[in-house]
Amino acid sequence: MTASEVAMRKFLKQLGVTAHQELAAALAKAVADGKIASGAELAVTARVEIADLQFTHDVTANLVAPE
Repeated sequence: MTASEVAMRKFLKQLGVTAHQELAAALAKAVADGKIASGAELAVTARVEIADLQFTHDVTANLVAPE
């Protein structure tokens, strides 16, 4: 595996783990605070940007609030 591939995998792993933790915490807090109902569907968009390359990539999906 090249250094480039290792760096890419490390970035994507960090992105996935931290985003999962932050999203889970935000959703749980919103349910606990009564801001959203348990099981509510919420639209989410994630953006990865490389400014030096003028590159952006968006991923859009729906999340379901925890019970």
